[in-house]
Amino acid sequence: MIHGGLNIDLKQGSGINIKHCCLDTSKLIQTNDIWAKKNFEVIRQKNDSGQWLDSCGTCQANERAGLVSFRQGMLEQFGIQRNISGPLRLDLMFNTSCNLACRSCGPHSSTFWQKHLKDNNAISEMDPKPDRVEELIAILETLDLSNLKNVVFAGGETLLGESYWQVADYLVNNVPNADSQLILSFQTNGTQPIREKYHSIIEQAHLVKLHISLDGIGERFEYLRWPAKWNQVTENIQKIVETAPVNMMFLVEETLSIFNLYYHNELVDWARNNFSTNRLGDITNHTTHNCYGIFSLNSLTAEYINSISGTDIVGLVPTDFVENSTLIKQMISNIQQVDGWRKQDWTKTFPEVAQFYSRYLSNL
Repeated sequence: MIHGGLNIDLKQGSGINIKHCCLDTSKLIQTNDIWAKKNFEVIRQKNDSGQWLDSCGTCQANERAGLVSFRQGMLEQFGIQRNISGPLRLDLMFNTSCNLACRSCGPHSSTFWQKHLKDNNAISEMDPKPDRVEELIAILETLDLSNLKNVVFAGGETLLGESYWQVADYLVNNVPNADSQLILSFQTNGTQPIREKYHSIIEQAHLVKLHISLDGIGERFEYLRWPAKWNQVTENIQKIVETAPVNMMFLVEETLSIFNLYYHNELVDWARNNFSTNRLGDITNHTTHNCYGIFSLNSLTAEYINSISGTDIVGLVPTDFVENSTLIKQMISNIQQVDGWRKQDWTKTFPEVAQFYSRYLSNL
């Protein structure tokens, strides 16, 4: 990804923001010279010398825990390629329209989150960003797409509306050998169907993958991906599996937070038993990445870490972990506020996890 990745973000401000990787935690670069060597020269030199970047902690943590990291997955897919004329992989963000207000997300990526905050007098006005699909296509026209093998659409909700399909249509008609090399991936919350009129676009790509965001099952899913309903989502997924073109594959994309880290294996078992393949037998992958912000693993307690000691997931905890009481207090305050708005109770939905924070809850 350091040598062949390009993350284009049009959701923030009116400019063009880029990074080399969607998981990179460093600041976005604002530029109109999208594929210029100068944008990534320093990090590529550091990578060539065998050093980890400070902003690549997610992959480091996954590998330390014995999980397959995004870095390893991309190396397996692309091998090592340097000094190429255009991206191997694009991550595209240009629309914030979304129908959910997920706990791991926020108003920066969801119009429904904005509405939720406004309805509860937490913000005075909504700030819906314009759909910049035409601008994005104009940017794509300036890039050498001959090396492009993987495009990931990130939302908002990518199956809501037509914008993402417009870009997909452009790509399958403008990437050389799209039918034999181009993989289109849609990050989706699983609530939206795929209309039959888009099947022809899917069939023109080599593969289309749905990255379905599932952070738990049953009521835990409904808490984290509010106001989605677990049964409706699983029924929708099953319908897509049964009716989509046969070059569609699936991936469970799990955002790990303090809420669901303890219950990680519940989702693993459900996916293994209910969603292990597409209808042709192609395996459904399962990836994890860490939540950012107040619900991240930086908000764990000593009791929480002790509870997962000896398991594979303890490797996801930073090696230099120190309990951050200030951050934890902010987190609990936010949980209680949003629980009040939604008439939820995290202590009942995640009872074991709530016990790990009993020292803080007893002082409220």
